[in-house]
Amino acid sequence: MSTTPFSYSVQHAQYDEVLRPDGKVRDHWHYPMQVLQAMGPDALLERQRTAKRILRDDGASYSPGDQLNISHTWNLDLVPMILSSAEWSTIENALRERAELLNLILADLYGPRTLIFNRVIPPSLIFGNPEFLRACDGMKLQGDHQLIFHAADLIRDKSGEWMIIGDRSQAPSGTGYVLENRTVLRRVMPSLFRDAHVHRLANFFLQWRRKLTALAGGKDSPLIVYLTRGAYQENSFEDAYLANYLGYPLVQSRDLTVRKGGLWLKSLDGLRRVDVVLRRIDDCFTDPVVSRYSAGQGVPGLLEVARNGGVVIANPIGSGILENPAFAKYMPAIARHFLGRELRMNSVPTWWCGDREDMAYVRAHFDDLLIRHCSRLAGGHSVFVNELDKAAREKLLHSVLADPESYVAQQVIPPSQTPVLEGKQLSSRPLVLRGYAVASDASYSVMPGGLTHVGANADTRHIVSQYGGGSKDTWILASEPEAQVSIYESEQSRGADRSFSLPSRIIDNLFWFGRYAERAESGLRLVRTVFEELNSIEPLPRDMRCRLLESVTHVTATYPGFVAADANIDSPEQELLDVVANRGRFGSIAHCLEAILHSADGVKELLSNDMLRLINDVRDGMDYLNAHLAEKLQSAPEELFDPLITTLLALCGLSQESMVRSRAWRFMEMGRRLERAQQTIELLRHTLVEGGVESGPVSLLKPVLASLESRIVYKRYYRSGYRLEKGLELLLFDRENPRSLAFQLESLRIHLEELNGPRKSVQVGEDLRCLLKANNALLLARLPELASTDLESGTCLKLDSFLEELETDLKAAAQAIADRYFDHTAGPQTVDMGGRNLS
Repeated sequence: MSTTPFSYSVQHAQYDEVLRPDGKVRDHWHYPMQVLQAMGPDALLERQRTAKRILRDDGASYSPGDQLNISHTWNLDLVPMILSSAEWSTIENALRERAELLNLILADLYGPRTLIFNRVIPPSLIFGNPEFLRACDGMKLQGDHQLIFHAADLIRDKSGEWMIIGDRSQAPSGTGYVLENRTVLRRVMPSLFRDAHVHRLANFFLQWRRKLTALAGGKDSPLIVYLTRGAYQENSFEDAYLANYLGYPLVQSRDLTVRKGGLWLKSLDGLRRVDVVLRRIDDCFTDPVVSRYSAGQGVPGLLEVARNGGVVIANPIGSGILENPAFAKYMPAIARHFLGRELRMNSVPTWWCGDREDMAYVRAHFDDLLIRHCSRLAGGHSVFVNELDKAAREKLLHSVLADPESYVAQQVIPPSQTPVLEGKQLSSRPLVLRGYAVASDASYSVMPGGLTHVGANADTRHIVSQYGGGSKDTWILASEPEAQVSIYESEQSRGADRSFSLPSRIIDNLFWFGRYAERAESGLRLVRTVFEELNSIEPLPRDMRCRLLESVTHVTATYPGFVAADANIDSPEQELLDVVANRGRFGSIAHCLEAILHSADGVKELLSNDMLRLINDVRDGMDYLNAHLAEKLQSAPEELFDPLITTLLALCGLSQESMVRSRAWRFMEMGRRLERAQQTIELLRHTLVEGGVESGPVSLLKPVLASLESRIVYKRYYRSGYRLEKGLELLLFDRENPRSLAFQLESLRIHLEELNGPRKSVQVGEDLRCLLKANNALLLARLPELASTDLESGTCLKLDSFLEELETDLKAAAQAIADRYFDHTAGPQTVDMGGRNLS
């Protein structure tokens, strides 16, 4: 055993990927094991930590199906899954055959149906399955390929033979994680990867892009969109990552509409015709007109447009029927029917309960089988019957007997095991390998590798991401050096497309990303200032403290808060804590931070890795805040906010220094400037207006300047005590102060004028008109009048009315921006028999 690292040995009865039955290392593992052994456990553990940090910084995450609002960092094991070139050749040929066979099945089921007419498969296998969409009957893509992309899950039995346990034909996931795994492992194990001569992945993605371009019918610059369900879905990271890598705009169903026989992308400049849809959503979420399972999602009328040739969808709608696990029983007969020969790779032994003989076998061996639904629409995972108690087994058997055509039973095959790094030791875990094939020329190109899932523990049977576990980079060792290929190298070079208009949803998210980032920052600054004043050696008078606390409620809109009749002004710490940390409270700092993360998830494909790291820092900052805020209230609580404020400032600074001055950047900046202007007005209205600031022993101007990051500037400019007139001059009129109202309005004007571009109409738009009105009011205002105090009420009445008018104009400008750029006339809608809108 000395040849194996960390005393790794076979402690299971399954096939082991590294060790032969005699305990010796398999030939293709000799060199990798020598390298791992030479590194030693401490170095490997450090590299594992580095890999985890890279995954976290890249935002690589996965949301379990039952926790879609909670994302976990993607789990990558440092030890790769390695296959020899000779063994991979057998797998590759089998995967190619599988894709070709499923392509023929798909064309047949929605075409001549020879499989049914020749009694190769029973009719109820197809027509009784909700995944078979009758509306797709007769549809056919141009060319030989109906199935464009396919994935198959494979396991190896005890004898070492590979077999297929399932197919994915609607929107096979995992290719983005394959790329991320390869990227990370190449960074943390560069020498091993280089010297092992691993097959590269780029050519597979190049073939994918070529096929999608060919589906557009020879257009020079077709519009190909990547259709996803959106943020907070299981694979939202993968969708953003893969869309970026392939170079396609990431869209959701609400970004698309059906008009005039075509599919259109709703963009900033109007509608753009879509040529090809790379769909990453299941059939049931594509067109609510077709699927009763859509729950209002999808693009109404999409299938009809595809049927008439107005758009190409890959994979085509209706391909979900191929995922029926009952096909595994009939695959040998289907292969003889279409190919005239036996399969290169068998499926796991399968019994369809709709067959009488199979049902009899299932009843006799029920406790030893794996039970699966014939349709994924039924929900739930595969069930190992012997894991259930007696009552659960009887209930499951009753369900099978009540609807036998909806269930299959499969033999339980313990999969092979592979080493994983667990602390400083190597332990074994069961694995499932997902392989991928994409249509190419007359056949299919198979990815040289795939996504290897490993179980959460040595004896787990559920080897899927929803049950934890991890993943591995899959290495196929090349028999000779490979030429390096880029997915873009073979394409004809063309200039940058600066005219592409982003989907309205994207700019909406960017706009609100800017607003919530500013809202969170200003709220944190204000609460920090309040704590500093409460703990100051020169405490504020009670009426001034009351007004400052009320401003927290007004600025954050966390009503009733400190404006309630029973507000505890003398011990405000608990309310301040809730304003900061209560995620469920609208307007709270935590609520704003959650909104930042949600908006960022909607535009991940536009953000750099550095910005994604800072967004992860925001997420970590929220967790730290919740964990330590209560204890920090006892001593210097304001220091707890500094890291989050610094992160938000870094996010703002990075957007200034690293983002191209495109429309996307301008909308984010507009959101930030508009929010900063409104926050400034709200703070001034509830601190410097009522009661005459200079009437108290200590002016509220000092904490206001501190909250608006202008106190140092004030001291440097005026070198005197705090005076209302000077403070208003700095906060309202000084165009050199990036925190002043004048600075925000001028920036907003420039952005709006740039968005209009050369196509200027005779009259300005409503958004610019409202902004110019506010700007002119500021220019024409008289500072001495604004700073004057009414003798009877002791209130700055002119300042109050002036700020109220500015606030009204800015709200109108914000609404006009939303009406002009974010809202669009709705496309076709689904209706029930009563004519009510269901979408």
